[in-house]
Order: sequence, then C-alpha cells, then structure tokens
Amino acid sequence: MRKKVADYLVFAALAAVGVMLILKQREVSEAVTESLESCAYRIIPSLFAMTVISGAISKSGVVTRLIRFKRLDADILTAFIFGNIGGYPVGAKLLAETVDSGRISRSEAEEAICFCYGCGPAFAAGVAGEAVFGRAEFGIAALLAVILSNATMYAVYLLRHRNVSSKKALQVSGFSTKLMTDSVNSAAGAMVGICAMIVFFSALKAILFAYFPCLSEVKYLAAILEISNIAGLSTCKGVSLVTVALLLGFGGLCVIMQIFSVAGGSFGLTKFCVSRLIALPLTAGYAFVIQRLLGRLGIEAAASEKIRLSQSPSLIPVICVAAMVFITLSERRGVSR
Repeated sequence: MRKKVADYLVFAALAAVGVMLILKQREVSEAVTESLESCAYRIIPSLFAMTVISGAISKSGVVTRLIRFKRLDADILTAFIFGNIGGYPVGAKLLAETVDSGRISRSEAEEAICFCYGCGPAFAAGVAGEAVFGRAEFGIAALLAVILSNATMYAVYLLRHRNVSSKKALQVSGFSTKLMTDSVNSAAGAMVGICAMIVFFSALKAILFAYFPCLSEVKYLAAILEISNIAGLSTCKGVSLVTVALLLGFGGLCVIMQIFSVAGGSFGLTKFCVSRLIALPLTAGYAFVIQRLLGRLGIEAAASEKIRLSQSPSLIPVICVAAMVFITLSERRGVSR
C-alpha cells in the first residue's frame, strides 16, 4: 500500500512538472538553448579529452607498472588523480569501470568516490576564476583547496586500509588502437549522459524561477542547482574564495545526479553523500588559509565580467554534440542486438 501511494505521488509530481513545462515553454526553451551552448562551449571542451585520456590510462594498467608501493592500489590512485584534475564525473566513471571489470570491489569504490571528486583545472580557471574573480589563478586556488581536502580524505583511507593485502588483478597491456577507440566511445557515452542531465536541470531551474521569481534572488541557489551557474557570481557581490571553493567542492545537484548516472548499479553513493559533511568543512579550512596567503602576497582579484559562451553564433559545436548523441545511440542499439 505504501509503495502504491509513493508511486501515485511520483506520478502526480511528474505530471505537474510536465504541465508547468508546457505553460512556461518560452522560458524553458531559452534555458535549454543556453544549456546546450554551455555543454558545447564549456562542458565538453573541458571534460571530453580528459575523460578519454584518463580512461585509456586506467584500462592500460600503466599505473600498475609505475607504482612501487605494495599498499597503494593503482586503480584507486588513478581515479583519485583524474577524478580531481579531469572533472567531476571522471572519477566516478573510472571507478565504475574498475568495479565492472572486477579489479576493485563495490565497497572499495563506495569509499574511493568520496575523494575522487573534483571540478578540474579547466573549469576552475576558465569559469570560476575568470568569471568570478577576473583571474584564473583564483580559480586554481579554489580547486587547490578542494584537492587538499580530497587528499586528506585519501590519506585517511590509506591509513584505514594499511593492513589490507594489495592485489594486481589488471595485467599491464599498454596502449593500442583498440584501447583508444574504446576509450573515445566510452567517453562519448559519458558526455551524452552528462549533457542530458545538464539540459534537464536547466529546464527544471527555468520553471522553478518562473513560478517563484523570488528564488532567482537567492544568491547561490543557481550555482547549487547547477555548478556552471557560478559564472554569474562576482566579487563585487561579496563572493569570497572560501565560498567559491565550497561551491566547487559540493559540485551542485546536477553534478551529483550525473555521478549517480555514471555510477549506475556499479556501486552505491550513500557514503559519498555523507562524506560531503566532512569534505566541505575541510575545503573551507584550506580555502581560508589559501585566501589569507594570497592576501599577504598582495594578490588581489580583478574586476570580473560576465563571460560569453561564444564570440560568434556558430552552430558547429552544437551540431557536434548532436552527432555525438547519434553515434552513441547507434552504437548502443547495435550492441543490444
């Protein structure tokens, strides 16, 4: 009975959202168009190549050859490195692949995702740094606070598992044409899922702000919903490095949903959600120290301007996104047969 009531409530909520989408079609269309441009000009350029490279390195097993510490798992170390420098979903994607291939356990991945989660330098410098502070260095400083927080949690993880025997389940195969092709196809599929989630959240944000205009005045709500909206903030409005670091450390509800999508059924994310209660205070502490250090060095933010997604109305990147979707869907259809 309780499950049936829950199903009815979910159906009613989805139906209500559907009606609101129809009634606010103009606002939704504008938001979806802007989100597609964001995917084409921000998200894919900063994530796609790094997702391909990180996937290829992980699958090749080259890190296993380089590591000499018996208690250091190569797969988790790879996910930690690229999860912090590659972009939010990269760490989750690498962990999901290693769980599916049997190289690490589900429980290991559930703990590792807690510190394999970062925005990457391209997004931090280009969006957070330039747009908010007018200087890319401040975006990197905010990212550094996030990485230090994750490194602290990783160190605790290693201490807790110092007596666990190491394993080398993955044979070192090296790089090959097939490995690179598989990595590109895998990254393309991940980009489709990520961009689809961004578009969906932009539509939800549009109807939310359309029906409740007062919410648009809530300072950080847009960035909390979807992290790329951090570009709309400015130091002129009293935004500090600590605040930006916290927002980057949280990643936004849209990114968290992307993590759920990428992880799929490979591993759970309960520990990840709880870990934000530890990671965010750590991030704030590191960001505060870095902010004070920048102040002592006399490094100040410049006057920031709202960045443009593109200098021209070119549709080529949008067409590339559409082509990526078509190729991915065609490939999945062929596999299912």
